[in-house]
Amino acid sequence: MRLLTEEWAPMSYEQDGLPHGYMIELVNLLKTEFTLPPSQNIEILPWARGYAIAQSSSDVMLFATSINDERLQMFDFVGPVATTNIYLYTSADDPIMLNSVEDIPATDTVGVYRDSIGGGILEKVDGLELLVASFPHQSARQLVRKRVRFWSQADVAVEMLLKEIGSDISQIKPVLKLSQIELYFAFSRGTDKQVIEAWYQALLAVQQSGQFDELYQQWFHNLSPPQQAEIIWRQ
Repeated sequence: MRLLTEEWAPMSYEQDGLPHGYMIELVNLLKTEFTLPPSQNIEILPWARGYAIAQSSSDVMLFATSINDERLQMFDFVGPVATTNIYLYTSADDPIMLNSVEDIPATDTVGVYRDSIGGGILEKVDGLELLVASFPHQSARQLVRKRVRFWSQADVAVEMLLKEIGSDISQIKPVLKLSQIELYFAFSRGTDKQVIEAWYQALLAVQQSGQFDELYQQWFHNLSPPQQAEIIWRQ
């Protein structure tokens, strides 16, 4: 199996040349639960590149991935392994209030990163200007420097992304919830079903043992972990 993820702290990120984060620890925990051949090292790639590889190659596990109609045609899924809310953020001193995406002024720009869920939602808004980045911390920097008025990001990642760029949560505020999503392991077309079943059984085992909840609380404190896992087969 080729294991692909993205730079999206605290879910997954590189530190001192090695992968770290909640998803990295979860994957390593699950690998102790089954007897598959040892996997290669986890690769941290730009999301768009990892997604393209998973679309075109067999025996790829891409994580952490949300589900939509298009992805249901391409991947099998195991999870959920995390739950997150996608918000639109602006500067803390910005007085604007939004009730829906239609309230976003057409004269303003929203920072998103390529192929993200928030970006996909906002692309459907007519006349909305998006500034697309390859990495999420680039969009965070654009908001802090006021190159964009809004930034789309998942709540679980905001604090660490801001820390990476030398900022902090006091400089921004959420102004609109775009979506709540659950995140999964996505297995590419052509991956052996027995392999997918093995990852599923491993996830069930760590959930039932309490290790999953313990790991989730270590990383996300008061956020509630997802409930019992399932396999969602490609349609």
